[in-house]
Amino acid sequence: MKDWVDIAGINNGPLFRPVNRWSQVQTKPLNPGAINDLLKNLGKACQFDFLPDLSSHSFRRGLSTSAARERIDFELIKKQGGWKSDATVWEYIEEGQQFSDNAALTLMEKMTQFIVIP
Repeated sequence: MKDWVDIAGINNGPLFRPVNRWSQVQTKPLNPGAINDLLKNLGKACQFDFLPDLSSHSFRRGLSTSAARERIDFELIKKQGGWKSDATVWEYIEEGQQFSDNAALTLMEKMTQFIVIP
């Protein structure tokens, strides 16, 4: 990312920008459709099996989950994601934590202590 920022001469504004046919980096952001196309092409190249669900929105939601896991301040997460509603951010965070804060997982971990493999 640092190389891209340096090469593109980005000091502020959007990180992901279109490049015109003369290889000039524009100041406006890439549109969501272009980002989604890029992600789908990368996902296809990586042979991901969840391509239909892959979108820029996936990364935006993932930001809230990952940031909350790292105990980043809620207001900072909300600001970075551009959300106006606290409820939306909490919904994303809670949905992302459903597997890490899972009663069944805790139970399974405790049960493995009693399994003896000869």
